[in-house]
Amino acid sequence: MSSLALEIEQTMQQLDAVTASRLERLLRDALALVKSNTVQGEQNQSIRFPLVQGAKPITSADVARLHDEF
Repeated sequence: MSSLALEIEQTMQQLDAVTASRLERLLRDALALVKSNTVQGEQNQSIRFPLVQGAKPITSADVARLHDEF
């Protein structure tokens, strides 16, 4: 098991059921995005995020709030 998979597994075990479900959904969405890009022949295209100066880490409360808004 990779260190990332182990970290995800350990984190999932520490979360409440609702937050764990949300994290799982985010991970599955990310995997689906990567797989769909690969299938469409976009292997050379990478996902780029703009650098944000002074950004604060996102919390599970932030994720819950954003989830409720959508």
